[in-house]
Amino acid sequence: MLVRGGTVRALAKSSRRAKLAGASRRPAASDNTNSSRISVPMGILETRKDQIFPTLTAHQVDSARRFASGPEQRFAPGEAVFSIGAVGTPSWLVIEGEIELTRRRGLSGETSVTSYGVGQFSGEVNALAGRPSISAGRAGSDGCIAIPFDAPHLRALMIGTADLGEIVMRALILRRVELIEDAEAGTILVGAPSNPKVVRLQVFLTRAGYPNLVLDATTDAEGKALIERLGISAAELPLIVCPDGTFLRDPTELELATCLGITPSIKDGARFDVAIVGAGPAGLAAAVYAASEGLSVVVFDGRNTGGQAGASSRIENYLGFPTGISGRALVGRAFNQAIKFGAEIAVPMHVDRLDCSGKELTLEIAGGTRVISKAIVIASGASYRRPCPSSEHSAQLAA
Repeated sequence: MLVRGGTVRALAKSSRRAKLAGASRRPAASDNTNSSRISVPMGILETRKDQIFPTLTAHQVDSARRFASGPEQRFAPGEAVFSIGAVGTPSWLVIEGEIELTRRRGLSGETSVTSYGVGQFSGEVNALAGRPSISAGRAGSDGCIAIPFDAPHLRALMIGTADLGEIVMRALILRRVELIEDAEAGTILVGAPSNPKVVRLQVFLTRAGYPNLVLDATTDAEGKALIERLGISAAELPLIVCPDGTFLRDPTELELATCLGITPSIKDGARFDVAIVGAGPAGLAAAVYAASEGLSVVVFDGRNTGGQAGASSRIENYLGFPTGISGRALVGRAFNQAIKFGAEIAVPMHVDRLDCSGKELTLEIAGGTRVISKAIVIASGASYRRPCPSSEHSAQLAA
């Protein structure tokens, strides 16, 4: 059985496990082959393809060149331009030839997604933060020439050219949405769909906006074969297969996030203009405002982005959304906006201590790493204690 990451979004807390267990794999025309053309029946790939893979005009290409992180590069036919799991993969703007985009399909397959032609660019949301690539690209049969845009230069392009920036940002976001829709390209969790550990990790990935699916370890042929081949015991489940092929046995959220590149590497003694504790709407809003003014910003949260709002199916009283908006949609927009301006989002990463005794404000995060900041915003929300009535008071209430 395969369970899609997107399924979790529509689940009420009381019935999450039951619905996850009932989800099934989307049919594909050539599901039993190792290489196939992507098949998403009337999905976003069909309905918004022109926005997912836009073609820039010659004038727009010239405007984009000013923000390139390096000179144009030539790739021989079939040469790898970028690979799955590569950190800091730039977005490539094709000037001549084609880049053939592929990604993993389940445990053993490979999917050809599209070919980027002249005027088209590679990358999705991960490219904004320099996170590991979920897809791979090779030069077409005639090779290609392309211009690189690393994360800082890609962000500069979107901020410095309003019209072009809107086209690029929309495409990157929609590509991530399509990846979530076609979950087989993302992280694979092998275990029982109703297992609390599986549910916990799947909820974490879904709230983080990462494509994922579950293979039932007892009924799915691929999942069972992998477990037997690796000699995985029941106590070591769930088994996680990251997009780059790395295996994790019964990992924590932090171990999974580190494998996927969700959690940035922060050096001891790192300095920021603003450090924010809490990645809910308030924390992300502070990150957007500070980063958009050119300040260096880091956001910490011990669980995930979104806070309590991220788990809300509908928010009706948030300013600017008269028809309401889901918590995940609101948080997703805020997160993309924050990384667009260069904020670092560190989840799941606990802050253990705040030291205000010296001349500098210092946060101590899990593992003893210290972060120094000129200003600290505490947006961690509140956890209310409920009074426990005494036995005498309880008796009075019962009477």
